[in-house]
Amino acid sequence: MVTIRQKLVSVSQAIKITNGKNNAKKYIVVHETDNTNNGADADAHARLQIDGNSRQASWHWQVDDKEAVQSFEHFWECWGAGTYVGNSQGIQVEICVNSDGDYIKAVENAASLIAKIIKDENIATQNIVQHNYFSGKNCPRNIRAGKVPWSYFIEMVKSAEDIQNPPVETQKYRILTGTYSTLKAAKSAAHVMKTTFGWLVYIEQDGANYRIKTGTFTGINTVKKAVNKIKNDKLAQVTYIKDAEEDV
Repeated sequence: MVTIRQKLVSVSQAIKITNGKNNAKKYIVVHETDNTNNGADADAHARLQIDGNSRQASWHWQVDDKEAVQSFEHFWECWGAGTYVGNSQGIQVEICVNSDGDYIKAVENAASLIAKIIKDENIATQNIVQHNYFSGKNCPRNIRAGKVPWSYFIEMVKSAEDIQNPPVETQKYRILTGTYSTLKAAKSAAHVMKTTFGWLVYIEQDGANYRIKTGTFTGINTVKKAVNKIKNDKLAQVTYIKDAEEDV
């Protein structure tokens, strides 16, 4: 397993170079940096993003022969794929091609990282795509040239972990919290869900009290993970999972 760490871009910077926090996380989009300069490794590209990238571009991960560094949580819609759908539904992974690095090892690390993302985000392996898939750009250049054939790269992902393609789930759910005695308490919890988790949330009055209702989550496993986030951050003592089609 590749070494993973975070070097997250600040929210104030992120809002300038993304489309916000509603990434559908349907695809993993594979790129190469095209930067062959010595030292243009994962940390260098992470620093580029955190210090304010002069380009109108952003991506979630950069991977080299030693590590994978995360710049954005997956809920951000980064400007990487070149199209609205690719940006709003894709997790962008950049493979470093610095000349002082081991490119083949970087590709192996990218496969290992993507195997983890597949499990974490419940993404099907057939939705691992090249940047070219969305924009037509010749990217990832070396993979497309056959240095590591795309079919072999996908097999690397599959063999990096014991991955099972997740079943396609279409059932949608919402989370309702128990009630808060004050509007201030409900707003405080809702603020964390919006800004930290990237969720769509609503505050509803329930008699003299208030409760939070989330937007929809697709699949029971996804909504259960969301409930665990609420519990772990102690945002609500009671939660309910509801079918999104129910009148709540």
